[in-house]
Parts: sequence; C-alpha cells; structure tokens
Amino acid sequence: MAAASLFLVFFLSIITLSLASVNIDCGTSFPGVDNNNIKWVGDKDFITSGKSTTVSSTTIEKSLTTLRYFPTGDSNCYSNIPVTKGGKVLVRTMFYYGNYDGKFSSPTFSVVFEGKHRGNVAISSAFEPYILELIFTPATGETSVCFVRTSSSSNPFVSSIEVSDLAPGMYQELGPGEGLFYQQRRAYGGTEVLRSDLQGRFWLPTDINILAQGIPSTAASIDTSGASNKPPESVLRNSWTGEGLSLVDPTLPFVGVPVYLAMYFSEPLQSSVRSFNIFFGGKQANKGPVVPVYGKATQVVVRDVVASSSTELVLQSTTSSALFPPLINAVELYVISKGTSGSGGGGGSGGSSNGKSSTVPIILGVVSAVAFTLFAYVFIAMILANRRKRRLQVLDMPTSTVSNMGTGASTLSEQQMGNDSNHPTNEAAEMGEIDDLIGVNQSYVAQRH
Repeated sequence: MAAASLFLVFFLSIITLSLASVNIDCGTSFPGVDNNNIKWVGDKDFITSGKSTTVSSTTIEKSLTTLRYFPTGDSNCYSNIPVTKGGKVLVRTMFYYGNYDGKFSSPTFSVVFEGKHRGNVAISSAFEPYILELIFTPATGETSVCFVRTSSSSNPFVSSIEVSDLAPGMYQELGPGEGLFYQQRRAYGGTEVLRSDLQGRFWLPTDINILAQGIPSTAASIDTSGASNKPPESVLRNSWTGEGLSLVDPTLPFVGVPVYLAMYFSEPLQSSVRSFNIFFGGKQANKGPVVPVYGKATQVVVRDVVASSSTELVLQSTTSSALFPPLINAVELYVISKGTSGSGGGGGSGGSSNGKSSTVPIILGVVSAVAFTLFAYVFIAMILANRRKRRLQVLDMPTSTVSNMGTGASTLSEQQMGNDSNHPTNEAAEMGEIDDLIGVNQSYVAQRH
C-alpha cells in the first residue's frame, strides 16, 4: 500500500509543476486553472470524435477526473496541437481509468505520436494513473496524438495531454525521424519528486540504500551549462557513491531494445578529485575517465546500445582514484523509436515488454525491503561466484511496453564536460576512433566497431 500511495503522489506531482506549452484537459470543453495555478484548455479544438465522461475521486488532480473514450473507430486522433517547428518537444499522455465504465477491466490499446511513433498502453490498475511520454522533433508547427484500438474488448481513452517545447540543443543525439520513449528519470540521493525543471520533466527520488552512500553537494551553485540536456540544478544537489556501483533495469524487455542513456555527474566536495570509467552492457561507454567537477555538471550520453533486463550500468574507479569511489547524480533512460509503423515503446504503471500485466511498481529504486532483499541475495551470489568486487543496486525502473523495435543502429557514445582541463582524454581500449569533435566543451561522438 505504501508503494501504491507514493505512486499516486508521484503522478500528482508531475501535473503540479507541468510547464507545458499547452495542457489539454481531455473530456471537457472548458478552460480552467487548477489548484497549482496550472492553466488547462478543453479539448474541443483538437478532436471531434469520442465521448466524454468523468471519474469520481478526491485524491487525484482535477485534470484526471475527466476523460475522453472512444467506443467506435479503429483510430481517433487529437490534431492541430501547436508545437515549435524544427524544435524538440516532449508530449506526455496520462490515463486514469478509475473504472469509468463500471467494468473493472484492464484496457489495452496503442498511442501513435506524430503519426509514426507507436507506444502501447496496458492498464492493470483501475485507480493508478498511467503515463506514456515521448520526445521527438515535429515535422511541422502542429502535431497529433492518435489512440488506436488493439482489442475488441477495450476502448481507448485519455485523461490529459501535455506538450512542452524543449530548449535548443537538448537531446542533440536524436536522429531525424527518431523519438525517445520515457523509461525512467532518476535523481540519486533525492528524497522527493523534483519538479524544478523548466523543460517540463519530472525526476523521481531514490530510496535509502545500505549499498550506496548519499552525499549532498557543498557548492553554493552548480553550473549546468556544460550539459546540453539541461538537467535542473536540483538533481545535481545530491548523489550516490559506492565502489563498483551497478545499476540494472529489470523491467526492460528480456530480448533487449536500443536505448538512449544520459548520465549526469557533479563533484559534491570541493577538495575531492575522483575518476572512474562507465561500463554499459560489459563495454566501456566513455572515451576517457570521467572526472566530475566541483560546482559544474558533466554529461555522458550513450545511445543505440541494445539493453535488456539484465544489462548492467557499472561505475568503476580508475587506479588513480583509490580514495574517492565513483558517484552518480542523475540519469535518464529512454527507449529509441525509429519512427516506423512497427516501432513502439513507452512506460506506465501496468505496462510490460510483452504486453501482459505487470506487478512491478513504477516507483524507481528499491520499492520495498522484501524486494530489495531478494534482489540483493541473487546478485550477491553472482558477485561471489564471479569474484567481482563491486556493489550492486537494483534499479526498479518504470515498466515499459516495447514492440518490434529495430536494433541495427550503430553504437554511439557522447560525453560533455563542464571543465575541459580536469578531464583526461586517453581513449579506452574498447572504443573506436573519434568520429567528430564538437564545440569547445570537448564534446564528441565515438563509434564502436
């Protein structure tokens, strides 16, 4: 019950600080302002099909108490949604079933963004909100979101649609026609949902864990200009540190999908100098050792790595950093959509990689002492068997529905430094030659061969 309650608080918090360019309250024709001074518009200018209804609840935001469902038609679309042409946008769809039809069913359907990025929705709980979020570059000044029937027994529906224009330069590794389906966004060492993000993103906190030490930053301010994805300063205020710290996502598909992983680092102690390497899926993901800078942000991006539920992200100290173990402040994980009719991805409370109901909560990190203990025993046994001297933290990320994703893209890695002079540039043995040097921040894109 505690996990379920925190889950609900998380979703209320998302809406509370949504800085979307437009907030569409689906199922109502009237504009309004909620208790958090967020402006919403009705959906009458964006869709003409479907039927409106309400859900009775005193524990959810007002925008989730109305919804639009589609009892007829194979596909029903919201269109003419204003966006900035050529710029990247974040579109977040939210679903609160609330047993609006009295059937206590488990609705399943698909959502197609911009006519080509398909995500799957599988509602497993009537009274827990569900989220599906995509970052992409719209082709014109308007975009669409379509709700597609996939079962004769399920009617697609939607509670709200939020659209945020992202700042120039963000997610610059995103290729033409590609999209990023949200898998998780985590602030390590945080204790509450972080909502101070001008880009409309939310960042989930982590639970206290005996395998990692939390260290708050002593810097008066943290310069985030060295990170093109513009993480808010608040997610860099805390960090997790631990030798050989390892993170996994057990909710990713077993067979693996291409992912986009962005990691953010900032040295919390003024007198400390630490360096470490990043291994993702057993291969080194950084060109040279990562050396976080005090009061500055360092961004490392890895994309097109095929990751599965068993793929580990490992932070390993270099020989010159014996006194200070690796650390991590925040991470974003997305499933890459190639923008074809067969692509898909997404996240939500009840989604899973095979489309079946999942009991894995959307709360990231260790969601309960029991779950943590079970995972810890399994991984400790593996560590002892292989004599690996590192610590393992199971990262229970939001469940995601992914289908028919292409996996033929080349592997890319990017690192952005907040201060060039503090970062070694020796190339790791696992990496290929540097293809490009971009800008004065020693940003680079490297190709693995």
